[in-house]
Amino acid sequence: MDKYIELMIISSIFLLSSCFSTATSIEHPLLKHDEETITVLFSDSSKMQEEKTYYDALLELKQTYPNNIPSLLIIDAKDRDLVRYFNIEQFPTMLVLTGEQEDLRMEGIFSKDEILAHLVETFHLEKETKLSYSFFSDTVLQLYTYKKPVFY
Repeated sequence: MDKYIELMIISSIFLLSSCFSTATSIEHPLLKHDEETITVLFSDSSKMQEEKTYYDALLELKQTYPNNIPSLLIIDAKDRDLVRYFNIEQFPTMLVLTGEQEDLRMEGIFSKDEILAHLVETFHLEKETKLSYSFFSDTVLQLYTYKKPVFY
């Protein structure tokens, strides 16, 4: 009987220690480079209609500023490790991450315009005024610029 209890205690210790080391060994699972900015949308595929405004806003932003938008990752609610790592409590949730810094977190349902406003502010995108060049005979060009975020 003593050997049985001893065996149970030892096996419990091995089991618990292996779970602990796995949980603490997870570093930032999404970033390849420390200063890379990415947008992450945590999505529940069973509630796609509620997330429509996020997809519409992200598509419009990409069309308006095609060269200035960071990579987008869509993570399904079934990916429990990432959901736990980023402390996601509701779907949809959108994060903008630069390295390990969280630049933006939007949880729940928002309108497309609200999402766009937050993203434009987070990415420091500005719509410049229309410029005309006389040598192009009054051709009007609309330029969009990206300003790198300033960290204090």
